[in-house]
Amino acid sequence: MTGDLVLVRHAPTRLEEGVPSAAWELAPGARELTSQLAVRLAALRLAAPGAGALGGIDAVVTSHEPKAVGTGRVLAAELGVPASTAPDLEEHHRAGRRLMDEAEWQRTLKRFFANPDVLLFGTETGAEARARFERGVRAALAERPGKRLALVSHATVMTLLLAGPNGLDPYELWRTVRMPEAFVVRADDLRIVERVALPD
Repeated sequence: MTGDLVLVRHAPTRLEEGVPSAAWELAPGARELTSQLAVRLAALRLAAPGAGALGGIDAVVTSHEPKAVGTGRVLAAELGVPASTAPDLEEHHRAGRRLMDEAEWQRTLKRFFANPDVLLFGTETGAEARARFERGVRAALAERPGKRLALVSHATVMTLLLAGPNGLDPYELWRTVRMPEAFVVRADDLRIVERVALPD
């Protein structure tokens, strides 16, 4: 089974109290980790959408959030491909959320994934965020026909998109996604072919 799309979670970020998470920047050392992930992604052989030929990533497309843009720029530079941003690839809309301690954050996300149609925090339900993110993924693919894309995005929306088609518990999937990590998937049915992460 060969994938034809790569979904990448951004590299580690610098958490800042009082700054919206959508504006957080990459943490020290994040670019080096991204460069290491790029080496692994360079070895991928993906199917070109609509064709049988295998090849490497042709372009990197990111959400507009700084942590995704920063990750994408490093990946693109290392892979020698263009980078751009696209709409609807950003994280679950959660402006105004206060910075929680880890235990509270874990409890909040467990409730969030268990209740996708309930607005628990932010301005989107889980179902709304999933639909918006899938719309962004499909649009990015449609606007770049025949290109093997790496889309740099965020753990919550990636989890919302991938959990159902792969029969995975969303909370358990979310809590295992590393920064950075890549999922090689089949764009047509969103089945995961491979997870690519750095060793511990």
